[in-house]
Amino acid sequence: MHALVEDYLRFLSAERNVSPETLRAYREDLRVFEEFCGRAGVEDAAEVDHRLLRRYLANLQTRGYARSTVARRASSVKGFFRFLAARGYLKEDPALALSPPKRERRLPRALRLEEIEAAEEKHNLHVYSTSLRDMAIVELLYATGMRVGELTHLDLEDLDTQRGEVRVLGKGRKERVIPVHDAALQLVRKYLEKERPVLAANSPSGEGEEKALFVGVRGGRLSDRGVRRVVERFFQALDGGRRVSPHTLRHSFATHLLHGGADLRTVQELLGHVDLSTTQIYTHLDKGQLKEVFFRTHPRA
Repeated sequence: MHALVEDYLRFLSAERNVSPETLRAYREDLRVFEEFCGRAGVEDAAEVDHRLLRRYLANLQTRGYARSTVARRASSVKGFFRFLAARGYLKEDPALALSPPKRERRLPRALRLEEIEAAEEKHNLHVYSTSLRDMAIVELLYATGMRVGELTHLDLEDLDTQRGEVRVLGKGRKERVIPVHDAALQLVRKYLEKERPVLAANSPSGEGEEKALFVGVRGGRLSDRGVRRVVERFFQALDGGRRVSPHTLRHSFATHLLHGGADLRTVQELLGHVDLSTTQIYTHLDKGQLKEVFFRTHPRA
């Protein structure tokens, strides 16, 4: 079975053109499935039937995995067996009628504009050596709504400070260009001028990661985990101890655009969503906004 899993992963990379992050997720999901099959004494994909797949999903739920995780791992397995059946490795697809649990549809958490401004005011540029870089990261995430993986893969040539644009390689290796406002550009310019050369010089070669836009204290390309730590540290002084992630800034970007009057299609393009229904989750309104719209638009209000 492992050899077939590797064939499937090569197919996803070469023909489906999935991103490295997506490929890692598929690899991990199928590794968990392989381990379950091994414990069940099943080593050949041809021995897998619908009953075993149902046992696998039940096992994930019993082990306390979130519904979204179970649904994602079920989707990975369904894709794997669909591939095997289509390529003739199997006579029929045992996962064809597999019904994974429905994902919970939660409203994304967004920061209020006042919270973002308060965090910026409290951030001291002289606290540590990466302050300019951290402010540039937070401002660029909020200015563009890009995913954390998209930001860490940015190269110097992807940012056009003259045109005020950044070129992003999103899911499925689909490229999109996002406008960047002046406030974010100014911070990025200051980081490139004052901090990046110092950080890059800390690498063993003394040159750092030559292409990477954002580098760490050792001169290498900043990792996804590194960006998450930057964002958490930046907002840790917020009242109530709210934990803020890069995805919170992505939610905030989309929510604030829609609240400001942007149309859904535009936000879809900026976020890099393939399906408009994915973007529609950001159309939620709080009670204050509902009242405001009601009294402004109803003829009897």
